[in-house]
Amino acid sequence: MHVVGIVGRVYYNKDEQEIIQTHDAVRRYIDSKDDMVAITILPTEDYYHDITDGTDKLNYEKINYVLDKCDAFIVPGGTYAYNLDQYVIEYAIKNDKPLLAICLGFQVMCSMFAKKRTKFDMTERIGGIHHGKALEYAHSVEITEGTLLSDIIGVDKIEVNSVHNDVVKFEMETLVINARADNIIEGVEYPNKRFILGVQWHPEYLVDESSKKILLRLEKEIRNRKEV
Repeated sequence: MHVVGIVGRVYYNKDEQEIIQTHDAVRRYIDSKDDMVAITILPTEDYYHDITDGTDKLNYEKINYVLDKCDAFIVPGGTYAYNLDQYVIEYAIKNDKPLLAICLGFQVMCSMFAKKRTKFDMTERIGGIHHGKALEYAHSVEITEGTLLSDIIGVDKIEVNSVHNDVVKFEMETLVINARADNIIEGVEYPNKRFILGVQWHPEYLVDESSKKILLRLEKEIRNRKEV
């Protein structure tokens, strides 16, 4: 059985109590596979301390125990970025475990490698065609030839959904930009790793032909890594 860790998200109920939720569309997709099980990576102690304060407050022994059990990770969309997002991405890269970072997860991944930033700071916002509905196409993205994403998708342009407000337009180091919409970065990947991929859109919602290809490649990499 392959274990996929999904980073939990903090929300508040009507009584303003802090609760942790799992991104349900992502969970349902993983749990629909007979050989896969989704677990929520839950914050304990200061795992959800604000990301601007760095990751020094994490209890590495506890969190690594959980991450070591996972064969792959999904850092989903959400409203706020925390230490746990960054730490899971760092762990996946270091250990070459498959990682799919979506929307906010993608933004965290980009911010980690920003040339002129020392903390997560998505200050530029956008509306218009770049903010739509999860189940509808909002705009097209151009896929960069020769990238992992290009190999997965097989075409140079696709239509995507879009529910984000913040945008990535800054320069980055190390990461390879694999998709753009106008001058906005929509996809990145970490070079020389099997599958460290970030996309601004939500393939788990749309599940059209291109989205299926992304999710199927993630499945393939999970199974391949387990066999190594």
